[in-house]
Amino acid sequence: MGYAESTFRIACSFFVLLLLTRLMGKTEISQLNVFTFITAITIGNIASSLSTDERVEIDKGVYSLLGWTFLTIAMGYIGMKSKKARHLITGEPKIVIKQGKVMEKALKQVRLDIESLLGMLRQQNVFSIKDVEYAILEINGNLSVMQKQDKKPNSWSKTLLFPTSIGVIYDGKANEDALKDLHLDNNWLHKQIEKAGVKSIDEVFYAEVQSDGSLYIDYKKDKFNS
Repeated sequence: MGYAESTFRIACSFFVLLLLTRLMGKTEISQLNVFTFITAITIGNIASSLSTDERVEIDKGVYSLLGWTFLTIAMGYIGMKSKKARHLITGEPKIVIKQGKVMEKALKQVRLDIESLLGMLRQQNVFSIKDVEYAILEINGNLSVMQKQDKKPNSWSKTLLFPTSIGVIYDGKANEDALKDLHLDNNWLHKQIEKAGVKSIDEVFYAEVQSDGSLYIDYKKDKFNS
């Protein structure tokens, strides 16, 4: 493939992509859900092959780009008109924390583990599940958090024993390393869960030592206020 053909292919791919980007609209670019992300990668790969692979005929490469773009726009239009189709194509937001309690079933549905959830909360400057009224995992993968009224910034008044809340039980199993870091042991942990009326550590999905030294427990079978 000579320089002239290579230049023509690059220019063709560039301007076709520019045109398709305008046709797909700003909404498609900003909503980086899984479907849009995969579509963008596929279109980019087609454009790359059109630019560099001489085995790809120019007219067929352009046709493939137009075809993928048309299908993407069509799916977006169908999603706008049908709620069921939109949920099928892009998914739907999931409540992963409700009234300070983790929704284990929702976590499994979105394939999110508790440590990843805690990390996403910390990115929102929330360091304890107990402080969360609602947390919703959006279709683009972002976590929206509504804190409890008495736990919003500048309302903390308790004496801090630790810099942040630290998980000591994950899915019914004690986190030995965390207990050691806090200079605590299993005896202390079992006494605390007994005080909370928990018969067995297996009943606990997640538990964390709060900054004030108290223990917050999230049960596998949660009960909510009506």
